[in-house]
Amino acid sequence: MKRKFVLEFDEVPPLVFVQYEVGNKFDVYQDGENVRGLRHIKIYAGFDEVTTHEVEYLTGKTKEEK
Repeated sequence: MKRKFVLEFDEVPPLVFVQYEVGNKFDVYQDGENVRGLRHIKIYAGFDEVTTHEVEYLTGKTKEEK
């Protein structure tokens, strides 16, 4: 039986990275919206530093699928 996992925030976080399986399945949410068409993301975060990130997209894969 699969367990349901829920994250709940009082405010929308600026960036959320969710990895489902090691190496391949992940989702990224920026300002509450799912970011589509990602190929790579590099997230730079540290104590006493501003978090930044770099994104590489797959051409033609950023539209919402219908």
